[in-house]
Amino acid sequence: MKNDFEKEFSQIINEEVEIPATVRKALDQSYDMIRTKSKKKKVNIIWKRVATAACALLATGVVLTNTNVMASINEFFNFGDKGIEHAVNKGFTQENNSTVTDQAIKITLDRHFSDANKVGMSFQLVFENPSILLNAKEISMDYRLKNGDGTYIVEFVPDTKALKGDNKYMSGAEHQNPLLDVKSGRIQYDVLFNSNNGVIPNLQGAVVEVESVNVFYETGELKKIDGNWDLTVANKDKQKSDMVIEYVPQDQASIIQVSKASANPTSLNLTFSVEGIYENENTFAHRMKIIDENGNDFAADNSFSMDKKNNETIISTNFPITSYHNAVKLKLIVEGIGEVELLKK
Repeated sequence: MKNDFEKEFSQIINEEVEIPATVRKALDQSYDMIRTKSKKKKVNIIWKRVATAACALLATGVVLTNTNVMASINEFFNFGDKGIEHAVNKGFTQENNSTVTDQAIKITLDRHFSDANKVGMSFQLVFENPSILLNAKEISMDYRLKNGDGTYIVEFVPDTKALKGDNKYMSGAEHQNPLLDVKSGRIQYDVLFNSNNGVIPNLQGAVVEVESVNVFYETGELKKIDGNWDLTVANKDKQKSDMVIEYVPQDQASIIQVSKASANPTSLNLTFSVEGIYENENTFAHRMKIIDENGNDFAADNSFSMDKKNNETIISTNFPITSYHNAVKLKLIVEGIGEVELLKK
């Protein structure tokens, strides 16, 4: 059943108007969400290097017509992630409809999804004074996702604001505005976060604390509107134990030693090690894939983590094959290094 925003938006797209759309560019245009502490050995090399390119690719796909705007609004979380698309199609998202109005801006957390590997949230913003958006090219927010136990899972805030948590869960982020309608003052703001290590806790009693709304203009100027929008996150627990599938390596003597292979609704989180210290991340970038029992292949996410320990290089990343695929046998291939078969427990 459509919410009020979708009903009103349906009326807008039936008019002969051009719907402007922008994608958030690199994180260096806003905030470096990943504040890696120097004492940590783990690095997230690929995320920072591909952020600009990935967002540029997204930008080429969001000049939307009336038809595919509606499709985007219906689908949500249109980040080009096949694993997420599969989970959304299976009904993994949860509706929220939590709404707060402050500073003449109404913000609604429309829906979200989360598992151990990824968190996605879709917000709707309505500006009571749409003139603020004149010549705006994109909208973002400063916000924190706090779980019911007080743990801060996500903190997307500038360096001028202190972190309230230890920032240990997230490895990368994407943001986009699939709807930016200056005329009506209506914005859709979708966000996606991922954990290379698959350590995102279940969301129970969580709240999104929005601290600011940011309007970026074509002129390069930024208008920051500070306020207080606390949006509750639906408590329905969709991350059940039967939605997680574990895999184990068939050949324990393989050159690739898999220590974790866990398929969740959005993706397969995998950690493996190879002997030797590899300094060049290009040894693994765009060279890792999973092949299922039907011959379908799934390339690893662009973001991955590299650790070096005891003369081993350890890689952690996500693949867009999910627990909904319910595969019995998988094969991990790292081009130039080797392969290993994985069996469902």
